[in-house]
Amino acid sequence: MPATTHANLESLTDLVYGALFGETDWQDFLDTLNTRMPDAKTTLFYHDSVAGAGAFSLCSGLDDTGLEGYNRYYCTINPWMPKAAVRPVGLGVIADQMLPHAELVKTEFYNDFMRSIGCRSSVGVTILRENNRSFNLSTLTSSTDTGFNRVNADLLTRLAPHLQRAFDFIRRDKAGNETGRSLFDAIGVGLIYISEGRQIRSMNLAAQQMLATDAGISVTPTGRLSSSDRDFLEHLGSFSRYRPPAAAGPFTARFDSACASFKCTLVRLTSDFMTEFLQGPTAAVVIERIPVARPELNDHLPAKRQLTAAELRIASSIAAGLSPRETAKLHGISYETARTHLKNIYSKLGVNSQVALVRRLMP
Repeated sequence: MPATTHANLESLTDLVYGALFGETDWQDFLDTLNTRMPDAKTTLFYHDSVAGAGAFSLCSGLDDTGLEGYNRYYCTINPWMPKAAVRPVGLGVIADQMLPHAELVKTEFYNDFMRSIGCRSSVGVTILRENNRSFNLSTLTSSTDTGFNRVNADLLTRLAPHLQRAFDFIRRDKAGNETGRSLFDAIGVGLIYISEGRQIRSMNLAAQQMLATDAGISVTPTGRLSSSDRDFLEHLGSFSRYRPPAAAGPFTARFDSACASFKCTLVRLTSDFMTEFLQGPTAAVVIERIPVARPELNDHLPAKRQLTAAELRIASSIAAGLSPRETAKLHGISYETARTHLKNIYSKLGVNSQVALVRRLMP
């Protein structure tokens, strides 16, 4: 059975690195890979072998109904996953290596899910595996031609090292960059990034000082963020899960101590599915003294022209990794107002992008 396109290792590898550096995106990579096999449904997905569940993170060729069906139920009965949990990382395989086809056709997964989307077999590869989770690339297909499927599984084996390098790069490029932390330090505001299970990823100097004066939140011996406020603690746990509630933020609490009063705002940061899987979910805790930082601390920034107090808060939030929409929610202003502030900041500092803004504000 001939391939339906000339997409080959070289062109697919170019798309992997193009997606990594923003020249294209991961959807383009999946769409191109998807053309190699008939009636294909190609997906990057994760699976948790302990929980017995997972999700299709990004797909090509599968409609919303099929995607929702898998993520809601069929991921829990996927008969290939027990073998996939122990197969060598980076080795492309065909479905029969996971489960003989004669056994597959007896399963609910095959009869109710695969047949409904026009597929009868698959090829796949595990790209990463850690903490009981695996991250996989797979193509479901109508082809049961073992030789043809083997060729495509071998292609996944050759693609795997490039995908692993790309994902390792994403994993190292963690949230909580030095720019955002230093700018919040300059205006006397604490900034803490947390990941799954309330685990602290990083915090700036201001946050460390506030926690030392009993800001209502604390750090456990295992490096997790805790709080004396049950409601705030519950939201911390919720915001740091892989799948937070639909309306995940922001959430604000006030803490009073003998030394000072603090306003703590919790924001779930948005990120693409790849970054979230590899780095874990990220939430930011912003801690402000009441009253908040003084505008004259503007002088600590290397920007030649001074920003107003409001503009400085917006600039600091953007540099900390928040989007304009998240920034608006954090500071209790409309999205349009945040955009107006951002335009004024661009004008004053002579920049035209968020990247240029961060560079301009750094010493």
